[in-house]
Amino acid sequence: MISLGERNRVLRLFFAIIPDKSTSVSLHANGNLLAKHSRGHVVAAERLHLTLAFLGEVAPERLDELLAVGERLPLLAGEVWTIDRVGGWPNGIVWAGSSQPCLVLSELVAALQQGLAQAGFPTETRPYVPHVTLLRRARHRLPPQDISPLPFVLRRVLLMESTLTPQGPQYRELRRWP
Repeated sequence: MISLGERNRVLRLFFAIIPDKSTSVSLHANGNLLAKHSRGHVVAAERLHLTLAFLGEVAPERLDELLAVGERLPLLAGEVWTIDRVGGWPNGIVWAGSSQPCLVLSELVAALQQGLAQAGFPTETRPYVPHVTLLRRARHRLPPQDISPLPFVLRRVLLMESTLTPQGPQYRELRRWP
Protein backbone atom coordinates (compact mmCIF):
# COMPACT_ATOMS: atom_id res chain seq x y z
CA MET A 1 0.00 0.00 0.00
CA ILE A 2 1.21 3.58 0.63
CA SER A 3 4.28 4.04 2.84
CA LEU A 4 4.65 6.87 5.35
CA GLY A 5 7.14 8.66 3.08
CA GLU A 6 4.63 8.64 0.23
CA ARG A 7 1.91 10.31 2.29
CA ASN A 8 3.53 13.72 1.69
CA ARG A 9 3.23 13.64 -2.09
CA VAL A 10 0.23 13.97 -4.36
CA LEU A 11 -0.90 10.77 -6.10
CA ARG A 12 -1.96 10.63 -9.76
CA LEU A 13 -4.70 7.98 -9.79
CA PHE A 14 -7.17 6.17 -12.02
CA PHE A 15 -9.54 3.19 -11.90
CA ALA A 16 -8.94 0.60 -14.63
CA ILE A 17 -9.31 -2.95 -15.84
CA ILE A 18 -6.16 -4.76 -17.00
CA PRO A 19 -6.39 -7.27 -19.87
CA ASP A 20 -5.18 -10.82 -19.46
CA LYS A 21 -1.76 -11.72 -20.89
CA SER A 22 -3.09 -13.10 -24.19
CA THR A 23 -5.22 -10.01 -24.84
CA SER A 24 -2.31 -7.71 -23.93
CA VAL A 25 -0.05 -9.50 -26.41
CA SER A 26 -2.68 -9.26 -29.18
CA LEU A 27 -3.36 -5.57 -28.48
CA HIS A 28 0.36 -4.84 -28.44
CA ALA A 29 0.80 -6.63 -31.77
CA ASN A 30 -1.98 -4.47 -33.23
CA GLY A 31 -0.22 -1.40 -31.83
CA ASN A 32 3.03 -2.39 -33.54
CA LEU A 33 1.24 -2.77 -36.89
CA LEU A 34 -0.57 0.56 -36.50
CA ALA A 35 2.65 2.36 -35.53
CA LYS A 36 3.99 1.81 -39.04
CA HIS A 37 1.23 4.02 -40.46
CA SER A 38 0.66 6.52 -37.66
CA ARG A 39 4.30 6.79 -36.55
CA GLY A 40 3.31 6.81 -32.88
CA HIS A 41 4.97 5.43 -29.77
CA VAL A 42 3.66 1.95 -28.95
CA VAL A 43 2.38 1.41 -25.40
CA ALA A 44 4.17 -1.54 -23.79
CA ALA A 45 2.03 -4.66 -23.38
CA GLU A 46 2.35 -4.55 -19.58
CA ARG A 47 0.96 -0.97 -19.50
CA LEU A 48 -2.17 -1.62 -21.57
CA HIS A 49 -5.41 -1.02 -19.68
CA LEU A 50 -9.02 0.09 -19.98
CA THR A 51 -9.48 3.29 -17.97
CA LEU A 52 -12.79 3.50 -16.12
CA ALA A 53 -12.20 6.85 -14.42
CA PHE A 54 -9.16 9.12 -14.39
CA LEU A 55 -8.93 11.04 -11.11
CA GLY A 56 -5.77 13.06 -11.71
CA GLU A 57 -3.95 14.38 -8.67
CA VAL A 58 -5.34 13.20 -5.34
CA ALA A 59 -4.07 13.96 -1.85
CA PRO A 60 -2.88 10.74 -0.14
CA GLU A 61 -5.19 11.36 2.81
CA ARG A 62 -8.17 10.84 0.45
CA LEU A 63 -7.02 7.35 -0.55
CA ASP A 64 -9.30 5.65 2.00
CA GLU A 65 -12.31 7.38 0.41
CA LEU A 66 -11.35 5.95 -2.98
CA LEU A 67 -10.89 2.49 -1.50
CA ALA A 68 -14.41 2.75 -0.05
CA VAL A 69 -15.76 3.68 -3.50
CA GLY A 70 -14.03 0.61 -4.95
CA GLU A 71 -15.54 -1.64 -2.26
CA ARG A 72 -19.06 -0.60 -3.34
CA LEU A 73 -18.59 -1.32 -7.06
CA PRO A 74 -20.54 -4.17 -8.67
CA LEU A 75 -18.48 -7.33 -8.97
CA LEU A 76 -17.33 -8.45 -12.40
CA ALA A 77 -17.94 -12.07 -13.32
CA GLY A 78 -15.72 -12.49 -16.37
CA GLU A 79 -18.03 -10.81 -18.87
CA VAL A 80 -16.44 -10.07 -22.24
CA TRP A 81 -16.06 -6.70 -23.93
CA THR A 82 -15.32 -7.29 -27.62
CA ILE A 83 -12.68 -5.05 -29.19
CA ASP A 84 -13.28 -4.81 -32.94
CA ARG A 85 -12.27 -1.24 -33.92
CA VAL A 86 -9.16 0.93 -33.91
CA GLY A 87 -8.78 4.60 -34.67
CA GLY A 88 -6.97 7.78 -33.79
CA TRP A 89 -7.86 11.07 -32.15
CA PRO A 90 -6.43 14.51 -32.98
CA ASN A 91 -4.43 14.45 -29.71
CA GLY A 92 -2.13 11.72 -31.09
CA ILE A 93 -3.77 8.79 -29.29
CA VAL A 94 -4.40 5.62 -31.30
CA TRP A 95 -7.00 3.46 -29.57
CA ALA A 96 -8.69 0.07 -29.68
CA GLY A 97 -12.38 -0.06 -28.87
CA SER A 98 -15.70 -1.57 -29.80
CA SER A 99 -18.34 -0.89 -32.41
CA GLN A 100 -21.04 -2.00 -29.94
CA PRO A 101 -21.88 -0.67 -26.47
CA CYS A 102 -21.08 -2.94 -23.52
CA LEU A 103 -23.85 -2.86 -20.91
CA VAL A 104 -21.62 -4.26 -18.14
CA LEU A 105 -19.03 -1.51 -18.70
CA SER A 106 -21.71 1.19 -18.89
CA GLU A 107 -23.24 0.05 -15.59
CA LEU A 108 -19.84 -0.26 -13.92
CA VAL A 109 -18.72 3.22 -14.98
CA ALA A 110 -22.09 4.72 -13.93
CA ALA A 111 -21.72 3.14 -10.47
CA LEU A 112 -18.12 4.35 -10.24
CA GLN A 113 -19.03 7.92 -11.29
CA GLN A 114 -21.88 7.96 -8.76
CA GLY A 115 -19.59 6.72 -5.98
CA LEU A 116 -16.90 9.26 -6.84
CA ALA A 117 -19.44 12.12 -6.94
CA GLN A 118 -20.90 11.08 -3.57
CA ALA A 119 -17.38 11.07 -2.10
CA GLY A 120 -16.77 14.58 -3.44
CA PHE A 121 -14.40 13.72 -6.30
CA PRO A 122 -14.77 15.48 -9.65
CA THR A 123 -16.31 13.29 -12.34
CA GLU A 124 -16.13 13.29 -16.10
CA THR A 125 -18.88 15.20 -17.88
CA ARG A 126 -18.21 13.73 -21.34
CA PRO A 127 -19.86 10.42 -22.28
CA TYR A 128 -17.71 7.41 -21.42
CA VAL A 129 -16.00 5.90 -24.48
CA PRO A 130 -14.31 2.62 -23.51
CA HIS A 131 -10.95 2.23 -25.21
CA VAL A 132 -7.42 0.95 -24.74
CA THR A 133 -4.64 3.35 -25.74
CA LEU A 134 -2.30 1.51 -28.12
CA LEU A 135 -0.08 4.41 -29.26
CA ARG A 136 0.78 7.88 -28.01
CA ARG A 137 2.13 10.86 -29.96
CA ALA A 138 0.99 9.51 -33.34
CA ARG A 139 2.07 11.84 -36.14
CA HIS A 140 -0.59 10.66 -38.59
CA ARG A 141 -4.21 10.34 -37.54
CA LEU A 142 -5.64 6.88 -38.05
CA PRO A 143 -9.20 6.78 -39.40
CA PRO A 144 -11.52 4.36 -37.53
CA GLN A 145 -11.41 0.87 -39.00
CA ASP A 146 -12.52 -2.66 -38.17
CA ILE A 147 -10.12 -5.30 -36.84
CA SER A 148 -10.60 -8.99 -36.08
CA PRO A 149 -12.67 -9.27 -32.88
CA LEU A 150 -10.60 -9.60 -29.74
CA PRO A 151 -12.17 -10.63 -26.40
CA PHE A 152 -11.26 -8.51 -23.37
CA VAL A 153 -12.41 -10.37 -20.25
CA LEU A 154 -13.68 -8.08 -17.49
CA ARG A 155 -12.45 -9.72 -14.28
CA ARG A 156 -11.44 -7.08 -11.73
CA VAL A 157 -11.26 -3.35 -11.18
CA LEU A 158 -7.97 -1.82 -10.06
CA LEU A 159 -7.04 1.48 -8.47
CA MET A 160 -3.79 2.48 -10.13
CA GLU A 161 -1.15 5.13 -9.54
CA SER A 162 0.49 6.75 -12.56
CA THR A 163 3.92 8.33 -12.31
CA LEU A 164 5.02 10.36 -15.32
CA THR A 165 8.60 9.75 -16.46
CA PRO A 166 10.58 10.77 -19.58
CA GLN A 167 10.11 7.17 -20.81
CA GLY A 168 6.33 7.39 -20.39
CA PRO A 169 3.93 6.73 -17.54
CA GLN A 170 4.75 4.03 -15.01
CA TYR A 171 1.83 2.29 -13.28
CA ARG A 172 1.51 0.76 -9.84
CA GLU A 173 -1.47 -1.18 -8.57
CA LEU A 174 -2.76 0.11 -5.23
CA ARG A 175 -5.83 -2.13 -4.80
CA ARG A 176 -8.01 -4.54 -6.78
CA TRP A 177 -11.61 -5.69 -6.51
CA PRO A 178 -12.61 -8.47 -6.05
